Amino acid sequence: MPRQTYFAKTGELDKTWHHVDADGKILGRIATEIATILMGKH
Repeated sequence: MPRQTYFAKTGELDKTWHHVDADGKILGRIATEIATILMGKH
């Protein structure tokens, strides 16, 4: 099975912003939440 790198085309990108209010939250938990969003598993 050959491995290939996928390059998304300009029209395929979803350019959305995510604002995260981390005030009063635990750093590790908010980091996990942000990482999940960045990986696209939301």
